[in-house]
Order: sequence, then C-alpha cells, then structure tokens
Amino acid sequence: MAPSVRNRRPPGVRREEILRVATEMFGDSGYRGVSLADIAARVGISQPGLIHHFKNKEELLLAALERRDEDSRDHMDAMFQEMSVADALISLCRHNVEDPTAMRLYAVESAESIEPGHPAREFFLRRYARVRERVAERIRRDQELRRLPATLDPVVLAGEMIAVMDGLQIQWLLDPTMDLPGRMAAYLERLIIKEDR
Repeated sequence: MAPSVRNRRPPGVRREEILRVATEMFGDSGYRGVSLADIAARVGISQPGLIHHFKNKEELLLAALERRDEDSRDHMDAMFQEMSVADALISLCRHNVEDPTAMRLYAVESAESIEPGHPAREFFLRRYARVRERVAERIRRDQELRRLPATLDPVVLAGEMIAVMDGLQIQWLLDPTMDLPGRMAAYLERLIIKEDR
C-alpha cells in the first residue's frame, strides 16, 4: 500500500531513513538474507518508492557501506592530524563501539565479500588497500619520531593492525562486555618504543 500524504517525508530525510534501516538489516541478515521489499516494508514505503532513491539492492548496500566508511575515514583523518597511529586506532575503537549497527554491517559484509561475485567485493578490496596505505603512512611518521621500531615493515604492520582490530571487533560484537579499546591498546603497547612513552 502506498504511503499516505501524511507519511511522506522530504527526499533527503527518506533517503537517510532507508540507509539507516538497510545498515541494520544487512548487518543482521547479510546481503542475501534481505530483499528490497523487506527494507521497504520496515521503512514503511512501497518497493517502487524505495527504488526511487536506490535503483537496486546492490546500490543500496554499497551506499550503506560508503556511509559507514566515510564516517570511519573522517574520524581517522581527524585523529591522524595529531595522534600516533596507536592512539588513533584506539580512538577509532572507542568511536566504533558507539555505533554497533554500523560495525555489524562492516563485519558481516566484509566476510560475505570473500565470495566471488559478491557486490561488495571490489569495495572491500579497494578499502583494505586504501586503509593499509593510510595506516602505513602514519606508521612511517611514527618511526621517524621514534615511537615505533624502524625495523618493522610499515605495510606489513599496517595489515596486521587492521587484522587485529577487525578480529577484536568481531569478538566484541559477540560479547559486548569485552573491553575493545583496552584489548587494542594492550596489543599496540607491545609495539611501542617504551623510552619515548
């Protein structure tokens, strides 16, 4: 049934509502476990009404992932201005636990994207390459400042840091009583040159 005039919202507001619901539903059930009709019903609009904003399910998934990635990127860019890589990653952990729905979307869809042909596969390949390089740049700066050992390969270490953080986030999603920022800090503490702390 089409929404009544009273149920209509400005296009930008409706689009945000669709993204919020899609983030939640894709994170709960995965890409294949949710249909556009399911999302439209939860939002309270018709499927054609949803397609007015997002032409298909793939576009909607990628828009939800881009939104989550943009928030994460903005936070990291701000933190990288002043903080060490360790402090910035711990700050990102604190930031992420404030939005478990977005964290769940990322965890579920990154795992699903290993399947060839998954619509988010290229998104995650590009994202991991970009994030590895960004973290590696910050590691190089910390090595120049003697915060991290110069013997460590920045690109390899960046991949390791990202893997540890992703793994800890999955553990936190399973058990939110775990201290995610604390666990990340304990891991990073082992890498830091202690004389400069």
